[in-house]
Amino acid sequence: MYGWRAKIGLITPMSENAEHAFHIYAPEGVSFASMKINFPGPTPEGLIFLTDQLEATAATYKDSGMDLVVFGCTSGSCIKGVGWDQECINQIERASGIPGLTTSTAVLEALRALGSKKVAVLTPYPQATNEAEKKFLEDNGFEVTNIVGMDMTAFTKTDGGPAFSDADEYFLFQNAKAMDMRGADTFFLSCMGLTTMEIIDGLENTLGIPVITSHQATLWSSLRHCRVGAKLPKMGKLFTL
Repeated sequence: MYGWRAKIGLITPMSENAEHAFHIYAPEGVSFASMKINFPGPTPEGLIFLTDQLEATAATYKDSGMDLVVFGCTSGSCIKGVGWDQECINQIERASGIPGLTTSTAVLEALRALGSKKVAVLTPYPQATNEAEKKFLEDNGFEVTNIVGMDMTAFTKTDGGPAFSDADEYFLFQNAKAMDMRGADTFFLSCMGLTTMEIIDGLENTLGIPVITSHQATLWSSLRHCRVGAKLPKMGKLFTL
């Protein structure tokens, strides 16, 4: 049967990246179901609109037999500041009756597990969203040495919005290499809409510091919340802990 080790429900914005990555990289015996939320884009206003739908979406998982329900959106689960990720978890648990998790919570857990104190952050977000994410990380005890929003104008949907999932590995890798990493003990590539799992190992070798991505941290934390302690090859130092 599917999900004999863990069954995980995902709630994500409109992208197939999370499902694709998790089905490929999760260990045998872990299964995923998925729900989507529409949102107009990664501005603070768009992200608040997104999270306004979270509780109603989580309710669809009630009595589903899931072991965990995950809100897979980094900026959406931190946009309202410190403690917002926990409020999102409260909404999930209240609506579904199932333990909850968010990507922002997973990133914080990953940083703490690695003993990180100073982090350089690369995102596809506009400046206002970057400022909110920077404040969220700093208010949770991590110094942000640098935060950079990539120019995503080359990747657009038919409605003119950013198509984060179209950004290829070369684009992400080169943007990461170009960042100022001075003072950072960890690099964080933020956003569940990006394709990141394939470049983690190469980035760690190139940058010389641990790499966290939203997909990787969310999968790592989800497995551990479900008591699946798998160590996965080429998924960075985080997955060796």
